[in-house]
Amino acid sequence: MRKLIVILTVLMAASGCGKKIPEPENSGVALQGEPSLKAATTVSSVRNSDEDFRVKTFVKGNSVYVECYLKNYVFSETNSEQLATVSVFIDNQKKVDMRTAAFILKDVPNGMHKIKLEILNDSGEKTGLQKEFEVHITSSI
Repeated sequence: MRKLIVILTVLMAASGCGKKIPEPENSGVALQGEPSLKAATTVSSVRNSDEDFRVKTFVKGNSVYVECYLKNYVFSETNSEQLATVSVFIDNQKKVDMRTAAFILKDVPNGMHKIKLEILNDSGEKTGLQKEFEVHITSSI
């Protein structure tokens, strides 16, 4: 019985060590949803050489999920000198000002859209930090 347990343990350890750890499926590539849903699902990351302003986006259906990372600005009221506001433009039309690092743009119409995020300081003045990216919305569920 001991020999059987030892052999099984060795076989399980050998088979487990031989597998390569898979790469994450959503590391900057488009994900395909179920064909019956016909919903666009993409993951993208927009980065600049200067790490002062980074943006991560995720598109699902007609919604665009956005996360902003700012080096020298904050979104909380604790430090009002460095308080930031994100002006959101869709196809060169201003849609909304956001005061949070993460937000959702809902009911984006079908088609290709250029989204621009521009950072404003507490006084509402442009800081020079901006990012642009494109999203493709195919349909809603």
